[in-house]
Amino acid sequence: MFSLDQQKELQGIAKGVLRFNEPMSEHTTIKIGGPADVWFEPVNVEDLANTIKWIDDHDISRMIFGNGSNVLVRDKGIRGVVISLKNLNQIVRDGNIVKVESGVPLGQLVSWSIENSLSGLESLTLIPGTVGGAIIMNAGTKEGTIGDRIKSLKWLSKVRISTVSSSDLNFSYRKLKMPKGVIIIEADLELATGDRQEIESKVEKIKSRRKEIQPLIWPSLGSVFKNPEKAQAAWQLIDDCNMRGVRVGGARISNEHANWIINEGSATAKDVEVLIKMIKEHVKDKSDVNLEPEIILVGE
Repeated sequence: MFSLDQQKELQGIAKGVLRFNEPMSEHTTIKIGGPADVWFEPVNVEDLANTIKWIDDHDISRMIFGNGSNVLVRDKGIRGVVISLKNLNQIVRDGNIVKVESGVPLGQLVSWSIENSLSGLESLTLIPGTVGGAIIMNAGTKEGTIGDRIKSLKWLSKVRISTVSSSDLNFSYRKLKMPKGVIIIEADLELATGDRQEIESKVEKIKSRRKEIQPLIWPSLGSVFKNPEKAQAAWQLIDDCNMRGVRVGGARISNEHANWIINEGSATAKDVEVLIKMIKEHVKDKSDVNLEPEIILVGE
């Protein structure tokens, strides 16, 4: 917890929104999570850099938080400062290069690309989260990932902003390897000029297909496990164990998609963790495959 002196000092440094003892259930798509000591929304990059310097100088832990779509926050919450980049939300076009700040929601970016007749982001349709989080997780589907479109990134390391070209970035399945502590603030995406109606039609088909197989009406984390490299898809492995509908407390394995865990209204992070452990154990016993979580577990 922050002392009163630390709270006052931080309030004097930060220009954006600061909230103390902030419930993280308000910021995760599964609507689960204990309180963060501090929630911070910087107004711009300068505000972010100045506040990060104060945080690091005081040896306080910090983490960047996007849309909370693939993060399970444990029930006792998060110590330190949780930073939302929601105010870094600009999109600027320069020909087929699109400069997009990391706080832009993916849904907004996909809609913008349709309006501007630019193709290349259709595979991100209905994937929740922000651009920054999507880049860190190399979000996408078998149809393509956001990493496929990255031309360069700008990231903040302490008070220094660096530009890193795609040739120096190491993307892999659901991962971007980055130096510890850096914060992505902007990306240059290289898209292709296309026909608006064709792009929109493709997006609508993807939406229709995903709505048929994904339980989008329930609070969830999306896909819980990564697909193994040399085995069936994660959902198929879970299905082989007949685990659809299995419930722990207020959490349940979806009947629509076996690789999704939903919050029926009263789930705790502990409920979800128990389900995750059960799935891993059953799949290991049945198929001798070690499933690796796609989601991130944070907090206490």
